[in-house]
Amino acid sequence: MPQLQFHGIDAHAIQHCSTQLVDDLCQAMDTTPDNFLLEVIQSTQILSGEVVTPFPFVDVRWFERGQSVRDQSAAVIAKHLNMAGYDPVEIIFTALEPHAYYENATHFGE
Repeated sequence: MPQLQFHGIDAHAIQHCSTQLVDDLCQAMDTTPDNFLLEVIQSTQILSGEVVTPFPFVDVRWFERGQSVRDQSAAVIAKHLNMAGYDPVEIIFTALEPHAYYENATHFGE
């Protein structure tokens, strides 16, 4: 955990930057690389009845770490995706509740 879901972004672009992206996020979030899940979601976006080029965005699912860490993490993600040619890119943070997150049958909360 954290889980990053990439929409409208080529899997090869994520594969290319994944090691450095995770290393930089580890510093921002004070965690280790084995905690990350990067997932590229192949999606079709439709506007006014037409299939359009997907708008790039990232959904970051994590246990809340505060505004400062969120800002640093968003800057890291934007930097790597901008360097890969995605500009602009939207980043959405979804805070997970530890008591509602389970590994096997054990939740992470109190």
